[in-house]
Formats: sequence, C-alpha cells, structure tokens
Amino acid sequence: MTLLNETEKVYFLIDLLDRHMKKLPNDSPISNYLESILGFLKTKDPILQEAAISNSVLLINNLPQSTFDTNDLISYLERYIAELEIELKNDPSNDFLKGKIKGIKHAVVMARMIRQGSRSQGEGIDVIID
Repeated sequence: MTLLNETEKVYFLIDLLDRHMKKLPNDSPISNYLESILGFLKTKDPILQEAAISNSVLLINNLPQSTFDTNDLISYLERYIAELEIELKNDPSNDFLKGKIKGIKHAVVMARMIRQGSRSQGEGIDVIID
C-alpha cells in the first residue's frame, strides 16, 4: 500500500466503514456509531457534520452501559482479526496487516475492559492512552 493523501484517506475510510457496517447487526449502537462517523465523512455540510459528531459522542458515551452491545463489538472484532490473520498467512511479510491486527487486538482488550467494568461496578471504566 502506498502513502495516501488526505482526500484518499477519507475515501478509503468511507469504503472501509461501509464494508464493516455490512457485517454488523442493523440498528445496534455500534452500527449507529459507525453510521454517524460515516455521515460526518461523507458530508460537506457543517451542520450535518456537527450533528454527526454530537451523535457519535452520545453513542460512545452510552456504550459502556450496554454489555450486550459490547459483546457484539468484541465478537465482530475477533471475527475481523481471524479474517486478517488468514490474509496474513498469504503474505507473512505484510507489516501493514501485522500492525492492523495488533491495533485491533488492543481494541478487543479495551472493549473487554469496558465490559468487565460494567459487570463488576455497574459503571464503565475510562481508558486513556497517551
């Protein structure tokens, strides 16, 4: 993969989110969250962009309160990792895929932490990475 300019990155991300949303259950908070981000990326209208960001912040803030939806996210990410690992078997020297798998594995760990926090304390936990 060659380096992408800013416009190409946005188009790549739009396509990637479209493909991911097709794999998620309809009307789940995760698919609603991704749809908000997608709406932000697709529009040039500042009012619609602001609404999409506000909606996505609201959805992500409510995510820790829903164990079922967190389980959906974990399940999806684990399936995606399995797909990428199959791809990596065909191209074991692909550093981009290795990095992608590593990043998604970190996301799975964080989602599990959120799920565990909501089970044991009744509240989610905050994860800050710097």
